[in-house]
Amino acid sequence: MKGLMRSLIVIVLGGALAACTPGGGGSPTPTVTPTPSVTPTPTPQWTPEEQGAIDGVFTYLEVASRIQQDLGDGKWDEIYDVAADQALDDTTTLWAEWYRKGWHIVGTPGFIPRIVTSGAGDGRGQRYHVDGCYILTGVYLVDSTGSRVGNTGAERRPIRYLVIRLKSDGSLLVLEDSLQEGTC
Repeated sequence: MKGLMRSLIVIVLGGALAACTPGGGGSPTPTVTPTPSVTPTPTPQWTPEEQGAIDGVFTYLEVASRIQQDLGDGKWDEIYDVAADQALDDTTTLWAEWYRKGWHIVGTPGFIPRIVTSGAGDGRGQRYHVDGCYILTGVYLVDSTGSRVGNTGAERRPIRYLVIRLKSDGSLLVLEDSLQEGTC
């Protein structure tokens, strides 16, 4: 970007100085100034396996958001299709507490993937770590009267998901989701 700016400055200054040449007669020759092209920020190119792990996270977030927005509808079993192990235990334990208190979530959390790394594989399947930014802008917990409960803290937090692609049927399950300290 600095090189592009330097080139533009040289072209503009060169054109201005050429118009000021001594001799005074006639009109200056028009200078063609190139239009700068915008160079897009590079986006990660995910392998099909990495994209699958990311898709698994997005599916998990979509299902979890839908359930926690209406904990009383009885569709908690949908989480079993997208989560297992610690993520499943932690999520359902939290929802049971919220349900007992009459709480639910308003809004839908977002996620921006940053890094995907392949983890250990075993007889169960291949694991992937999906790191990124968990976004809680406009998301909050409310009680049965619609009043906000607590504080969500930072609206953008680093998070790591552990995702497994099962050998048995190729499905993707989130095994862990751990918020990290700081903001992103």
